[in-house]
Amino acid sequence: MVDSNERKRCLSGWLLHNSKNEYNAALKLQKFLFFYECFSKVSGEEPDFSHLRGYKRGPVFSQVWGDYAKDREEFNRAADESYNLGKDTINNDRAKKCAFVVQVLSESELSELTHLMNLWKAKEERILQGEYQVDLDENDFNENDAKIISTLDKMYPIELIDKSFVIPIDSHYFVFKKEDVPKLTEQHYDILSALAENEQISNPVYVEMDKGGRLVID
Repeated sequence: MVDSNERKRCLSGWLLHNSKNEYNAALKLQKFLFFYECFSKVSGEEPDFSHLRGYKRGPVFSQVWGDYAKDREEFNRAADESYNLGKDTINNDRAKKCAFVVQVLSESELSELTHLMNLWKAKEERILQGEYQVDLDENDFNENDAKIISTLDKMYPIELIDKSFVIPIDSHYFVFKKEDVPKLTEQHYDILSALAENEQISNPVYVEMDKGGRLVID
């Protein structure tokens, strides 16, 4: 039996269909769901922060976490079914933005980002002291949280997302124009691998290919 509500199953199904690598990473699925609800709130719509709890790595929808960990195959089926029945209820552009955010940042960077939000920070002391299943309160979502979400909205416009392709190497995420990806050679991938060893590079890493086939890091 799956305990997650219809909305969370449907959103999880969206990620399963549209960004499977992120769906297969439990933390990234949680961040996707969290950002979707935050974007909904900032847009003036009714979010669903039910069963949201604070853990050391950030906010977690506990029912989704339990379902995902308890019986992954059953949750996959439930998410797929809910998405097929309710895909029209999802704001597709919003989902694409949230998926892109979790796609171009590492798990540690995503945790750090959510740690900046008062919705989590308001209970930080209790969480870090090891208290189990600390409930997070939507009333703690403040102006600073809204600014963080609005900044993400401006940083990742749909036009950018639609023309981009993300190549993950280790914990770095290289963003190319889709049209450049077929031109990449083994030598290009060697260069990217060498760059990925440089811990000073911040995600996402935007890369363009000039007319001579050379990679230009933004």
